[in-house]
Amino acid sequence: MARRLIAGRRVGDLESEVLEQLWQAADWLSGRELWERLGDESRAYTTVMTILSRLVDKGLVERVERGRGHVYRAAGDPDELTAQAISSLLAATADPSAALAHFVDGLDDPKLVAELAALLERVRQS
Repeated sequence: MARRLIAGRRVGDLESEVLEQLWQAADWLSGRELWERLGDESRAYTTVMTILSRLVDKGLVERVERGRGHVYRAAGDPDELTAQAISSLLAATADPSAALAHFVDGLDDPKLVAELAALLERVRQS
């Protein structure tokens, strides 16, 4: 797998694999369960735990205590993670309206602009 951006965060190959497994899981997974799902016994369990910790630090994975250990899940699907990243960026600026205006002014995809307008109208009516 190639390095890629997820929710504006650069992730490596193993991070991508871990996220894919978490997205496929129906429930929280322990580090051991995730390590087993990755299916590469030559990869150290501690390596997987390090990757999970990095993904938690990046806000892409959630961790909670369960019993004597922790369990993990993706903090959302790729679209939800992107939306969370956008919300965080807007919260970090002194003028979210100006940031959004710059973003919208920079859009050059008429279809996306139309979809955005439709979404805004739907929110306005609810």
